Amino acid sequence: MTQIKLVANAKNNVDLHIIPIKDEVEITEEYILDFISESEHCNLLVNKTNINNALAELNDVLKSLKENQTGHEIIYHILDRVDASISIIIDDDEMSAKAIINTAHGGKHLSAKAILNAAQAAGVKKGFSKEELVKLAHLAAKEEPNSKVTLPIAHGKLPINGRDAIIEPLVESAQSRILRPKNREDGSVDMRDLGDIICVKIGDPIVKKIPLTQGRQGYTVTGKPLETAPGNDVVLISGDGTAISKSNENLLIAEKVGLPKLIPNGMEVDEVYQIKNVTVATGHINFTGSVLIEGDVNEGMKVIASGDITIGGFVESAMIEAGGDVTISGGIIGRKHDIEETKITDVNMSVSVNARGNLYAKYCQYAQINCGKDIRIENQLLHSIINVNGSLKVGTEDKSNGILIGGSIKARSHVSAGIVGATAGSKTMVSFEHHILKLKELLDDIETRINFDNDKTAELKVASDKIKELPKTKANHEMLTKVISTYQFHAKRMGDTLLEKEEQEHALQAYIESVYLEATEKLHLGVQLTIGDYNDRSRRDYGPSRMIYKDRKIHIEPLLKR
Repeated sequence: MTQIKLVANAKNNVDLHIIPIKDEVEITEEYILDFISESEHCNLLVNKTNINNALAELNDVLKSLKENQTGHEIIYHILDRVDASISIIIDDDEMSAKAIINTAHGGKHLSAKAILNAAQAAGVKKGFSKEELVKLAHLAAKEEPNSKVTLPIAHGKLPINGRDAIIEPLVESAQSRILRPKNREDGSVDMRDLGDIICVKIGDPIVKKIPLTQGRQGYTVTGKPLETAPGNDVVLISGDGTAISKSNENLLIAEKVGLPKLIPNGMEVDEVYQIKNVTVATGHINFTGSVLIEGDVNEGMKVIASGDITIGGFVESAMIEAGGDVTISGGIIGRKHDIEETKITDVNMSVSVNARGNLYAKYCQYAQINCGKDIRIENQLLHSIINVNGSLKVGTEDKSNGILIGGSIKARSHVSAGIVGATAGSKTMVSFEHHILKLKELLDDIETRINFDNDKTAELKVASDKIKELPKTKANHEMLTKVISTYQFHAKRMGDTLLEKEEQEHALQAYIESVYLEATEKLHLGVQLTIGDYNDRSRRDYGPSRMIYKDRKIHIEPLLKR
């Protein structure tokens, strides 16, 4: 019978050795494949072409042999040891790379080190994960021969921009403290207990600057650096009564005893006058600096300060006047007036508050208020005369959810509350005419200048025409030159002023279209809005609504939930 055997060759692959012997047993491809599968070389890659070539040669040899005669040995390379191979793919943005391994077929598996070397040779320089390399090597070794295994092996790192420099207060301002009164043991709030008075001493650190950071540079897997942007810087501002520390340029310290007050990017310290209550016994207060009143300001009393006024209790039929902010933890209470019979603007309110800065109070009724910036009344604003050079908000810091009923309000920016007006039909009047009048005054001034230059150019035109009719002398020529030069001056100035007028008209129109009255919960019947020459009132109750100017009319639009 023909003899077959598998013999390792010099290249560590396997050859098929056949010694032909003429007999009746036929050697087939199936026979050889079975022989291979039962051998120690069963996991190698089979070259069927060479098997068939070997069988063809065997059959040729056997034809020339006699029975039981042996022919020459036939040798063909039929089994290969195929080592695992690898290809590396780098993503287009170069932020990741993956390896694709064709698993070994009887040959060598790839180690994690070999995978790393192949990736580096393909241009991957950074972002390798040792765990992912080892995982890929182990997985490829376990998979079926001649299959594909794909896993990421490296990741780039995005740059992280630097953090902005920030200003961090080290002491609490009186306003912050008074807006957070103490809680009683039963859960209620004690509006009169403001805790210890915030008063800094000379040398106390009051604000620190946390410097910007440069950020962290990123990179691609090919090693290309990805630049980062540093944070934005801020300048630590030293307000009145403070100074930059000599030992730390990022620290602000107090230079006098007083009340700390936040300002943009810094703090200032006001000299502070501190008192429990303002009564007949204490007399009126008129102080250059800030005033801190732990309790109430009683009826008929006056408190005047060049700085802030902070009041822990109530203001009742009194006068408050501040060069800065006014903060009232309790309410502003004036005597009730019969405003149904009397025009609200004709009423002489018993309590008045004037603040050049912002104003805050829990609630307010029957009061006269003038405010240079913004007003926030937390709960209710009733039947008051308000003149605010900013916005008026009735509600919490986060939401306009308070009640605005009655009164006359002149605002510059916007007015918002939860409920505006009342079912009883109390007149609630909101106007934005105050600032519009100022804008119109500017337009009137511009118009006056235009008319002046227009008249001048007309006069000079007549004068130049008359001079041209005179005999051509040197004196007349000089006079004509001067008249023409003056004419050109006024004509140019009139042209510039016309452009200024156009810009001012655009500014007026933009302002008119920007202001609004907003009721986030309900807008009652009879609420009147005036925007310049246009005014109208609500003729029924509405849900969440906004009153605005549009197309030469006052409109009431539904307020869409955000």
